[in-house]
Amino acid sequence: MKKIILFSVISLTFIMLLNSCSDFNKKGKPLFKDLLELYDLSLTKCKTIQLVWSSAIFEKKYALATTKNFDDYYVPDFNFAMFRMEKDTTISSINTNIDSLTSKVSKNVKTISDKKNPSYDKLLSLYTNVIELSKNARTPNGSLQSFTKDINQKESQINMLITEIKARNPEFEDSKE
Repeated sequence: MKKIILFSVISLTFIMLLNSCSDFNKKGKPLFKDLLELYDLSLTKCKTIQLVWSSAIFEKKYALATTKNFDDYYVPDFNFAMFRMEKDTTISSINTNIDSLTSKVSKNVKTISDKKNPSYDKLLSLYTNVIELSKNARTPNGSLQSFTKDINQKESQINMLITEIKARNPEFEDSKE
């Protein structure tokens, strides 16, 4: 009788553990995929900001990466270059997608109930770093040098977290990168 009870308790514990893992995977994988997309958009915008900022300062040109002939666009200062960049349809679209995904991942991160899963903390760290990067993409600040340094550090941290999360969760591997 004791063996049956012990076996039942162990089986029940194992089933609960499997259910919590599948719950984490069910909610964590789409969140991870959305975070990768938000990261890609934010990094693209940040790299574009760096290009425009650098061109405006050093070459006195507005040089948006999506513009093929930027020699025609001379600017009086960095602020005007950034203003023109933000008006570009490609950048406007990126901003809209960043805002939409930021809202989506902020809601979805709250739905993950399995905080004991070993990957939860890494996914939360990824979320925090990607949100910070997206804020830099929407409102750059500091100097060109400090902005570039911050973006490079965030990119490195995020890539390490992505690698670790994929190593811990092979089922996340097929998420868009």
